[in-house]
Amino acid sequence: MLPTPYTAEQIREAWQPGFSVEMRTREAGVDSSQRMTVLSATAEAATIRVETLDASGAPSAPASESSAKWSELREHALFEASRATRERAECRSPLGAMPGWRYETHAANGDALAMCFADATPGPPVEYETTRAGKSVSRTEHTRYGRLTSSGAETP
Repeated sequence: MLPTPYTAEQIREAWQPGFSVEMRTREAGVDSSQRMTVLSATAEAATIRVETLDASGAPSAPASESSAKWSELREHALFEASRATRERAECRSPLGAMPGWRYETHAANGDALAMCFADATPGPPVEYETTRAGKSVSRTEHTRYGRLTSSGAETP
């Protein structure tokens, strides 16, 4: 297996109650957005609310909640070395350009998935793209990462 971009401890340290990340996806020419917010956290796991957002950033459907162990969240970025590559790269999203790790997986049918995990943002990849026959079919990128303070400002 390839090394993961973060340890479970790094994810746990960043993903404390109140922390959230927003992502925008473009698929088949249509944009959609999603927000994940940590509701509670223990030494072993977190409870996370996931919301679909409309164009204004307001929830557009009922939210879902689930719990996950920190080790399970880390394992989302665990790839077989025989089917994936890992290299240092510059991750790009509306949050800016950040150093990180780029992983690429390739299926026998030609489908590929490229993910870039920024060093400074433990959690899901800052950007990821699925391609079929060399053409992009889906692209997701972070649009916000951090905790909102009582003044409304964001903190990483």
